[in-house]
Amino acid sequence: MSLIAELKRVEDFRSGHGRQHELWFVLLLLIVGGACGYWGYRPAAEFAERYGHEVCDFLGIAAPPKRPSYSTFRRVMLGLDFTAFAELFNRWASSYVDIQPGEWLSSDGKSIRGSVSHYNSSQQDFISLVSVFTQKSKQVVCALPMRNKKTGEEQAVRQMLAAVELRGGVVTTDALHTKKRLRRLETAEGTI
Repeated sequence: MSLIAELKRVEDFRSGHGRQHELWFVLLLLIVGGACGYWGYRPAAEFAERYGHEVCDFLGIAAPPKRPSYSTFRRVMLGLDFTAFAELFNRWASSYVDIQPGEWLSSDGKSIRGSVSHYNSSQQDFISLVSVFTQKSKQVVCALPMRNKKTGEEQAVRQMLAAVELRGGVVTTDALHTKKRLRRLETAEGTI
């Protein structure tokens, strides 16, 4: 399963007027740039300018004459349906992760900087990215965004573990955000 083929399936929400880059190409640069430590709009634009041509050469794709700008990355990130994108990315990534019987999995959530609203009131809300990863191979099995006011980390972990094929594994979670009932998860293979 090709990441580029999966990214081409993401529906472009932008209007056709003035669009200079395909959405899949912008998302590809965000993913590769993020993997290289270029997080944020401006760092993504810097990565695209510095290494965009090399990424295209390495992957055997035609490089556009101009690289996406800071504002292109910003518009894409603000308009992207992140939940749908995360599900697509999880589908692709899970085809490369082999969970062995008895494997230890860990879950944790990290808040996304800049997503906090109403920070000084009881209406505070933020977005977190909750992930499940393998201890042995250090691979992320899946990740989902979580909105603080709508769902909890426990619900996101349950949803991800239901999608992962566990064969008698051990799951560790961040105790701060879980409840006792998460201790025993019922799976098709039995209780973990």
